[in-house]
Amino acid sequence: MSAQTVDILSTEFQPKNEYVLVKPIELKKEEVTASGLVISLNKHPSSFDRPTIGEVISLGTDIKDLVEGTLVIWPMTDGLDMEFTDGKFILLRYSSIIGSKK
Repeated sequence: MSAQTVDILSTEFQPKNEYVLVKPIELKKEEVTASGLVISLNKHPSSFDRPTIGEVISLGTDIKDLVEGTLVIWPMTDGLDMEFTDGKFILLRYSSIIGSKK
């Protein structure tokens, strides 16, 4: 993930208007059984290239139906990759979010 680097904490960043800052959740690429056998979960390599699921960290002022901590899903091609001092995040337009956990 090639990201824009910002030298602040993600909690110090306030998205504007219809933008949402999301902490992506990485999918597991492999699983290890109790006996130590490694099983590859990589059936479609592109599904691991870029996260498409994550937790809302902060919201723009125009967004009323999401709250911080909500789990959201977006298309792989959307969003701006950003790296703050506390990790990697994705800045999305609200309209890019295709679903959330109730």
